Amino acid sequence: MQNTFTVTVVEATLLTPKVRHLKLERHDGQSLEFLPGQFVSFHFPGEEAKEIRRSYSLAGIPGESSQIELALGYVKGGVASEALFTAKSGDTFTMSGPYGRLILRDETPARYILVATSTGVTPYRSMLPALAARLNESKVVILLGVQTRLDALYSLDFLAYAAQYPNLDFRLCYSRETEKESLRPFEHLGYVQDQFALLDPSPDKDIVYLCGNPNMIDAAYELLKDKGFNAQQVRREKYVS
Repeated sequence: MQNTFTVTVVEATLLTPKVRHLKLERHDGQSLEFLPGQFVSFHFPGEEAKEIRRSYSLAGIPGESSQIELALGYVKGGVASEALFTAKSGDTFTMSGPYGRLILRDETPARYILVATSTGVTPYRSMLPALAARLNESKVVILLGVQTRLDALYSLDFLAYAAQYPNLDFRLCYSRETEKESLRPFEHLGYVQDQFALLDPSPDKDIVYLCGNPNMIDAAYELLKDKGFNAQQVRREKYVS
């Protein structure tokens, strides 16, 4: 099968109580060449010899390591979740890829507004060096929506880039936190799409990426359409459990 290969788990760590970070290596010793924002698919046997595939965005930086990195949330009873969330070093899986079109294109908007919920932020982590290279011409705003502080995956990576690059703005949005007094400057209460009221996205200047929960994506897209955005100006990838 084209682009299909076997991988072995070399490291598995918890990023949050609900999200696990995996590092895997290919059996053939090759590196996986991919573009930031792409994903891979795991292949699992199903009933009546049918194959089940589950896809996860790549979290690593292209060319930085031969290992394949990804983040996965736990879905009770899920074919992939039950296998991957309990995976340990030495376990093997069949994988294919890379796939996907949620990538950076050759363009220079005034702002990239990258919106995500939970593991939907994974492709943006992969994009960080490429985004940094564009900051002389475009500003970047990364919005991550999670339920609580405990669910904020990869936030230290985004904060490190925000501290280094003034044109990169990282905002963390909590849908289930209530204490306003303890919020740090990058923290906000409410849904991630609520930030549009503050950012005032412009279809003439901005490009928006949406990745994660389908409900967030649908709600955010409706808000953007009301502001005049069309499908070409909003790149979407839904994470369906």
